[in-house]
Amino acid sequence: MEISKVEYNGAAGLQKKVLERRLCTVCGACVGYCPYIKTFGEQVAVIHDCNICDGVCYRLCPRSFTDYEGLRQSVFGAEDFDPVLGTHTSLYFARAESEKIRAQGQYGGVVTALSLFAMQQGLIDSALMAGGGPSGARPFLCSTSQDIFEMAGSKYTAVPTLSLFQEAVKNGFQRVGIVGRPCQVTASRKMQQVKEISGQNIALVIGLFCFWSLSAELYSFLQEKGLSNCSRMDIPRDGVNFLQEDGSQITLPLEEIRPLIKDTCLACYDPLSELADVSVGSTEQYPGWNTLVVRSNRGRQLVADANKAGIIELQPYPHDRLPVLRRAVFQKKKRVLERPDSTYIGIPDWEKESFIKGGGEE
Repeated sequence: MEISKVEYNGAAGLQKKVLERRLCTVCGACVGYCPYIKTFGEQVAVIHDCNICDGVCYRLCPRSFTDYEGLRQSVFGAEDFDPVLGTHTSLYFARAESEKIRAQGQYGGVVTALSLFAMQQGLIDSALMAGGGPSGARPFLCSTSQDIFEMAGSKYTAVPTLSLFQEAVKNGFQRVGIVGRPCQVTASRKMQQVKEISGQNIALVIGLFCFWSLSAELYSFLQEKGLSNCSRMDIPRDGVNFLQEDGSQITLPLEEIRPLIKDTCLACYDPLSELADVSVGSTEQYPGWNTLVVRSNRGRQLVADANKAGIIELQPYPHDRLPVLRRAVFQKKKRVLERPDSTYIGIPDWEKESFIKGGGEE
């Protein structure tokens, strides 16, 4: 595997350059192998300065310098690169063939179906996922198919899933699957390059579409609104839906939760998990389906095998939806590159200028 360029620093740098600037994504990558970095719910804290100037913690952080070009090379080799959507070989509308998985999962249940299939096929022997409900999400190390099934459904807060990676390693898992937000996908690819934490044990990365996540203040918000017992949450285009335990649904205006969006998400250059093996999101048009972006050779083989085995159903991605998706991503990247805190993004000048000066997707 090609090694990307890294910026060396330690816990003090993590504190000053990431945590104090509210850039921490709470991915959890810096937690688990250092006794001086802890999570408190959905917050990461450096509780003691180790005085190490080349710490792994800083190197793995998705908000430290990130050599996107080097990471792309290490994951995809010489595959063609699309600066808007990232490297990909195909796009689909997809859904799980199993009605049970679709009912348990979000939209078409593709993340759950592919994760279960990967474990059944031996591609992974465990998976790090976000569990719990909308009012209490938490990281979870899945070691069985039942675990994966129970994790189904989107969580909209920043769950530090990667904080359990070292627990997975200590438990002897050698083919760990990661399901995570784009920041967690980036951190996972950085982790794969660090042998001292056994990063090579990451075997599959399923990335989620994520234009922003919510702070842990969502939990008190739900309590104030009498929604702390809701079993499912969804954010379509026209509001925020909360499914109650009795089956009823309450919809709130999106503007009510917009103040809860984490600051660091506004500096995120990668809403589609471009470094994942496959990326999965909503279609924003057909609730029973997912958008599926196939990126790496591993992802391509997984999707082909799952489709052949009758695990997932694939439909061609509609031509009229592609400009909509490309426009949304283009505008997001353009806004981020215009921010003063975008200096962590290591991309070629031509790529940056294509967004700052270009107007092809506007």
